[in-house]
Amino acid sequence: MQTPTNLSLWLNDQVWPIGILIALIVLTYFALKHSASRRRAELARAREGVTEETFADYMAQFGFDRTITASTYRYLQQVQLVDFPILPSDKLDEDLGLDLEDVQQTLDELAAALNRQRYPGLIQTPIVTVEDLVRILQASPRVSLESDYQQASVA
Repeated sequence: MQTPTNLSLWLNDQVWPIGILIALIVLTYFALKHSASRRRAELARAREGVTEETFADYMAQFGFDRTITASTYRYLQQVQLVDFPILPSDKLDEDLGLDLEDVQQTLDELAAALNRQRYPGLIQTPIVTVEDLVRILQASPRVSLESDYQQASVA
């Protein structure tokens, strides 16, 4: 029979505290996950009548282009996988769970899909809400077909 070393004795003494710490971490993880899913369910229930069409109609009242607003709503739902109805006042990070990289991807891909030119260095204000995102896209100049034709003929 082998005599235990100091390390094995110390580990035996630490089994309960380490086990309790791991259990607390796992419990906290599941509590936060449950809270987030409950919040999403509440948002979906509270925003039951909001659709891509009603979102575009609401934004059109304030002079926003319906194509841009509908495309933004659709993109956030289908590509960024926001699984509840979206409002213009939703914060991109806190409410929709988008990080800075996701916002930049959204801007780039929507600008390309909407035939808009992106000038990322010209944005002076942070993009915080869905309305800010739509505003930036609408303010971006359209790519003219004539300049595309000239670039293609030169190359």
